[in-house]
Amino acid sequence: MINTAAVLMAEERTFTVDGPLKSIVFELFGKEWVIAETVFTQWIVMLVLAVLFFILGRNLKLKPEGKRQVIAEWIVGFFTGYVEDSMGVKYKKRFGPYIGSLFCFIILSCLMGLFGLKNPTSDVSVTASWAIITFVLVLWTKLKTGGVKGYLHSFIEPMPFMLPFNIIGDFANPIAQALRLFGNNVSGMVIGGLVYFALGSFAILVPAVLSLYFDLFSAVIQSYIFVTLTMSYVAMADMSEE
Repeated sequence: MINTAAVLMAEERTFTVDGPLKSIVFELFGKEWVIAETVFTQWIVMLVLAVLFFILGRNLKLKPEGKRQVIAEWIVGFFTGYVEDSMGVKYKKRFGPYIGSLFCFIILSCLMGLFGLKNPTSDVSVTASWAIITFVLVLWTKLKTGGVKGYLHSFIEPMPFMLPFNIIGDFANPIAQALRLFGNNVSGMVIGGLVYFALGSFAILVPAVLSLYFDLFSAVIQSYIFVTLTMSYVAMADMSEE
């Protein structure tokens, strides 16, 4: 008993979280290639979406003749209606495809953890790239609807002393958007890992329930929040009088 207790006390238990900087190394054409795991996972996501969209979008008829086209039309109608409700009718055709593609890309990326792959949203550079696209869309909308003069004038509205706050706000939005998605997904990974570590050999049911929440339910919620913020920022950037 004494020896057994000594062994158990001496046994070192550690908990580590592998970050998204893990790389995949392979040789091709006599040269060594290094690819970040999150980049590799995104290629898988794009391949899956490309195949899915190709299957849903091929041989479409004016009048649906099968469930495949009905599903495809429902998906398109859902996202165009979502954009119309959030941004207005004039943005429906322009942003419907982008918002729909972005939502599908984010939610499928979040679900990669269920298949033992690195979740791309656990890499802040990935979420930051999506947030930068939103920032560019906001800038483009302001310049298109208000011109250069209107864009510069927006920094001193409603009062001139608001200039520094408006400048900070323009850059704070994409930063907060990127960190929100990144932080929620990483926190889910850490919490799940801690539960597995704490329960040890008893880790059967509880971690599975947590995984279902963080990998499935949270994926839908975070995707919804990200695209909703994107639409809100772009819609608020519209400086036209309509």
